[in-house]
Parts: sequence; structure tokens; C-alpha cells
Amino acid sequence: MNLTNLGDLIDRTKNPDAIALIDCLHWNAPREFTHGEIDRLVNACARGLQRHDLKRGDSVAILSANRAEFLIAYFAIMRAGMVAVPVNHKFPRDTIEFVLSDSAARLAFCDHERRASVPDGIPVVQFDAPEGWQAFLDPGDFETVQPAPGEAAMILYTSGSTGRPKGVPLSHAGHLWAVQTRLRGGPYDKDRLIVAAPLFHMNGLGTSKFVFASHASMVLLPQFDAKRYIEAIGRQGHLADLGANHAGDGGTREGNAGRHRPVQRALRAHGFGAQHAEAAR
Repeated sequence: MNLTNLGDLIDRTKNPDAIALIDCLHWNAPREFTHGEIDRLVNACARGLQRHDLKRGDSVAILSANRAEFLIAYFAIMRAGMVAVPVNHKFPRDTIEFVLSDSAARLAFCDHERRASVPDGIPVVQFDAPEGWQAFLDPGDFETVQPAPGEAAMILYTSGSTGRPKGVPLSHAGHLWAVQTRLRGGPYDKDRLIVAAPLFHMNGLGTSKFVFASHASMVLLPQFDAKRYIEAIGRQGHLADLGANHAGDGGTREGNAGRHRPVQRALRAHGFGAQHAEAAR
């Protein structure tokens, strides 16, 4: 698979009907998305961005708890050649305003809970508003933008522990190298991972990119909650045989869906950087 744009990691030679994402935003009514559905929604969002006169290189912010729409918007921004700016929604409001100003965000995707944190003057697409997300999407084909060498895919901000948060531009090429390095130990298309780390952080985003590039599947929690995390590991039908590892993310080989192995026997470790994913036995 020849990866060139960080927003287009789907392997279209594989089964598009395989489950890619189980969104547990609403615990009692999780939403499932296939790889094909995610691909189509990313295209629709990318077309929506262009329809709203956003251009290559424009910055687009995302201010939301973990949910499917966050990832769809994140990939669409990069697929369209724009720069994704996932914002730490735990920042104070004045710091959020600084990040949006410093990154020159032309548009912000957000959920209802964070809507008030987006200052006036920045157009907003609200994920959970009737006139927001669904109205923004423009279904249809989309030609992925081919980035120039060194072209920025996203800007992630530091925590601001020593002053104002600092924006760090990260290129398509640099993070595609990280994705491809992690893919070397595959195949992983039978793996299912859990992500509870916030998607404004590199760990949550890195695991999510790995899932789509490897044609694996993921269970996405809106935030880390110990009780929900443990319940997710044992949930029948979705998370049978799911283990956890460092940084709030976990992975395991899917076993027989009708049986539970002890959790410690299901654990697998997925390494970052130059380490390959290895089975923990």
C-alpha cells in the first residue's frame, strides 16, 4: 500500500465491510462503522470543506470529546490538503482562544459541550446539532491531495506547562513513516484495539491511524473511565478477548467470539516508534 497522505490510510484492496470503529459515546447504543463507511464519510467531509471555500494549507480546528465524527473530520482535513488542529478541550477558555488564534483556524468542528469555547468570528460545525455535521457533509467521490515534501498535516500544541502552549507542525511524511513502521509486524486485520486516550493527544491519534492503515478495528471511548474501560474489555459481541496496554490504548487478537479467555492471556503490546507490535505471552 502506497501511503502519501495521512488522511487517506484505507486499504481499498481489503474488505470494505469489515468493522473499523465502534463508537461508545453513547454507552448503551454504540455505533458501528465499517472501513468503507469511514472512507465515504471522510470523502464527504473533505468535499464539505472545499464547498465552504477552505483551501489547501488552511488550518481547521477540532474541539470535542472522543467520537467517530472527530476522527472523520481529522482525516478529512488532511485528505483535503488542509492542516488539522486537534485542541485540548481541557485548556481554560482563554488558552483555547489563543490556540485557535495562533493556528489561524478558519473553521472549528466541535461538540455541544465545547461550543461555548469557540470564540465569535470562527465558523463552527457542531457534531451534534441538526443543522451542523449532517448538513456539512457532501457525499461523493474525492481525489486525495498529494502533499508536497515536508507539507504539514497537523499542528499539535504542547501542554503549556512552561508558558503559552506551543504549536508543533507535523508533516504527512513524518507520521506516515511512523504508521508504516508499526505495520511491519502485521498482519493486524484481526486485531481490535481500545482507545480511551484523548484524540487531541498524539497517542490516541497514533493508535487510530494504525487501526485504519492496518484494516484492524477499534473501540473508541469518549474519555478514560476505569469502570467503563473494564466493562468494555469484557463486553460480549464487541470486545470479547480485548486486552489493554500503556497510554490508555490496548490491543488483542480476536478469538472465538463465543468464548472468553482470561484477560492476561489475551494481552498484546503494540509498540510505538521503531518497535514492532509483539504478542505479550
